[in-house]
Amino acid sequence: MADRNQSFPGVCRDGAKECLPTVFRLVSITRLPGPNGRGVTNEATLFHEQASLKVVWTSPQVDCRLKRGCYVAVRGLDSKTFDRDCQQIKRLDRLDKTLPTVNPFETIPHSWVRDRSWVHRAASLWEQLSRPFQHLVTAVLWDGSRLERFLTGPAALHGYPPYPNGNLRHAVETAEQAKMLANGMSDVCNSVLIAAAFLHDAGKADDFRLTPEREGYEFSERGRLVGYRHTILEWLAVARCKDGVIVPESQYLALVHVLTATRGAEHLGIRGPQIIEATILSVADQVTNKVAWMSGDHGGFPLGPAFGARY
Repeated sequence: MADRNQSFPGVCRDGAKECLPTVFRLVSITRLPGPNGRGVTNEATLFHEQASLKVVWTSPQVDCRLKRGCYVAVRGLDSKTFDRDCQQIKRLDRLDKTLPTVNPFETIPHSWVRDRSWVHRAASLWEQLSRPFQHLVTAVLWDGSRLERFLTGPAALHGYPPYPNGNLRHAVETAEQAKMLANGMSDVCNSVLIAAAFLHDAGKADDFRLTPEREGYEFSERGRLVGYRHTILEWLAVARCKDGVIVPESQYLALVHVLTATRGAEHLGIRGPQIIEATILSVADQVTNKVAWMSGDHGGFPLGPAFGARY
């Protein structure tokens, strides 16, 4: 995996060459009364693949914007506290604007994905994207709650192997399979293929919700009425507008086409595959689904009624 410290400033330990990233995922935060009952003492756990930190700082009041899963920047890290269990800092700043050089797969906590091989493979695939597509994928996955739902939620309700982190595993395997199928084809845009593999099921983050009455998941209102194929188009549009992602128009249209093209649905106004990337992704998607079924890789999870009807 490439060292992303080259892309944004690091915080260096005194007398050492080691640099820490300044962008972390906020894993947890605890707020206690400040000294002498004044202000707030904040304690937080931060995660990046290169370093995990426990930090503490005081503030005049509670910063409600700091929520579990968001991206934060560390301000005023005191090098004198490096050897302590908890690092003293001045504050944490929530990062709402997407940073194009941040690899989202380098800030996935172990509690979200235990098998780190999938995280490392995803991070490596992200590195192979062109800079505009890196920015686009990062922008779509920037919201921590959305990314957590995608990584930890089901790929389907029933009729699909509910192995842990199924959406991530399927995205990685589809991207790798698509790259293999496209090997040697000079007219294929690998960035379109990899981005489409990452995003083609990303909308499932909002398709399901935990069932209040029983164990398992059910369709959310969005999942029942809209569906993940339309949801990802909304997210892409917001990323281009709000986050200022600039992707060449021809490549953006190619990506949208790959995500939406379906054979035999012309009567619904849906375009059939018109470019090679759409055909490759379709084949790669089918192959990885078939392999998952044939391998019986259920990750120890039983197939049962708790997952409802097939999606």
